[in-house]
Amino acid sequence: MDWKKFAAVASFAVMLPTTAFAHGELWYDAASHLPQFKKIVVYPFKGLDGTFKIDENEKSEVYQANDYFDKRFVRKLKIKTVPLGSSLKENKEIRVDEEKYKSLYNNFSSEQERAAVVTDITAANGYVMSKINLDKLEPHTSPAKTVTVQMKSWTEESGGPNGNRTYDERTWNVTHTIPAQELMLYHLGMEYNMFDREGKKIMTYRNAEHTYGEKHGGVIGLINGIFGGKQTKSLKPDRYRVELFKDLVDEFRKDFEKIQDDFKDNKKKTRLPKTIGFKGINLPDNVGGDEYALKSAYFSMKNLALKNTDVKIDYSGDGSAKYFVQGTISRYSLDRKWIEPYVTLSNKLLSEEKSDWYDGAGKKHTKKIRKYETEIVDHHGYWKYTATVSGTFNLTDANGRTIVSHSATETDDKVADAYRHLLTDFYKKVNTSLTGKK
Repeated sequence: MDWKKFAAVASFAVMLPTTAFAHGELWYDAASHLPQFKKIVVYPFKGLDGTFKIDENEKSEVYQANDYFDKRFVRKLKIKTVPLGSSLKENKEIRVDEEKYKSLYNNFSSEQERAAVVTDITAANGYVMSKINLDKLEPHTSPAKTVTVQMKSWTEESGGPNGNRTYDERTWNVTHTIPAQELMLYHLGMEYNMFDREGKKIMTYRNAEHTYGEKHGGVIGLINGIFGGKQTKSLKPDRYRVELFKDLVDEFRKDFEKIQDDFKDNKKKTRLPKTIGFKGINLPDNVGGDEYALKSAYFSMKNLALKNTDVKIDYSGDGSAKYFVQGTISRYSLDRKWIEPYVTLSNKLLSEEKSDWYDGAGKKHTKKIRKYETEIVDHHGYWKYTATVSGTFNLTDANGRTIVSHSATETDDKVADAYRHLLTDFYKKVNTSLTGKK
């Protein structure tokens, strides 16, 4: 094992954030039957130009993307699909009369008109359409940088007659240049919309990846390889679209799965004595005109109340609620900052000596003398994306008296996750106040 190489990799890996399931900006109509859909039409994705992307070549990226969306998302949830963007030869029902399905690609004057045709031809509960809204390669250079670094050497002795000790410590300064490095930053964003049989929009979802390819064999992949685990393929400019597309589909599928779980959870809470209603959120200007962010903000406010409290949730506003949630969000943004090249130090073992000795009772011991010296680990500069959400949420009673208040600023790599952190902490306080449970 190349320990010097591992030390450099491991040092950088420690700096990476812990990977957890990331959430996109999700909204769905709680009054719809979406959680109970059994059959949907899966349209091929649209590109930046707004046209459907279809390719019958099973080795093409377009085909693989459409096929992955169908198989890995919908079929994992045991929903029957009509996959318009991938091969129809696996679906005998469609092959009976494939020509009629071509009419589903017509230019319709409205979603209501499209939904009528979809329902007539497929008898599906609804249909989902996806679109790439961001597709960009960003090559850039991490410049060379010269720094002054304080180095150190020392000797450690253990197991000897003098006990454990450190001595011969020495420090000195060196001038070190971090070399320039050509980097590639990958960007891909997706929007998803689902419609019911009447052409009513019942779900919106948006998500994006901004990455140097860490998930696809970067630093993490190298560490896995060192320890004998599976080393994934590196993300490459000629392959990034389909790989990032798969990542975004996986996150969409997991968030959609939560819709089904939430439906089951809410049914269990129908007999709970206390009910929470919702009055609204004051949002910053950048959210007010953004359909996906706006809907997601309101949806999460209600959805996380369901997940984090042992009370009934009033989605319909029928007047049964005795308590109400309202909030003010002052910041809801995804920003990026350039991290300058820097160095860290790792400890390098230069030598090790062992010798035996005997104490006064004749017992054998082994003395070890190890000599160490620090070595420099380079870290290239990079763009870091940070989502920040700041706000205040209050729980009030029917008379407008504040029962619980929570203000915070939360950060994560995606705005949906930072927002969820804020709401989760708020609802934990709410649950304790209304039920006495922590």
